[in-house]
Amino acid sequence: MELDNRMKQLLRELGRAINEAVADSDRIAQSISRIKANGYDVFLMLDAVVGLNKRANREAGSQETLMTKQDRRFLKSLKIRLDEEAAAAETDPESRLAITPQDVKFLKSLRIDVDDLR
Repeated sequence: MELDNRMKQLLRELGRAINEAVADSDRIAQSISRIKANGYDVFLMLDAVVGLNKRANREAGSQETLMTKQDRRFLKSLKIRLDEEAAAAETDPESRLAITPQDVKFLKSLRIDVDDLR
């Protein structure tokens, strides 16, 4: 995939943000200190893999995705109830569900990648 200059700049910004997050992490600093206290030098090298997939334009504010029975089971295990319309369509294994930006933020906080749900 050929990336334009704007996307390359955004990816560089992401790389800098990742480096800063690691460098500013008290937890990582504490772990490194404990290793050094045990007589070792630490060389930390991280390899980040960033996948890009061009999306089709969607209505702002929500993205529509397929909801499988496994998705419903998982959400139910988290005590998340679907709205009545989605619950009524549960017999259809490929029913559609609108995901709001707040939904995306919540799922990402659980380290669930929602970009591949389309």
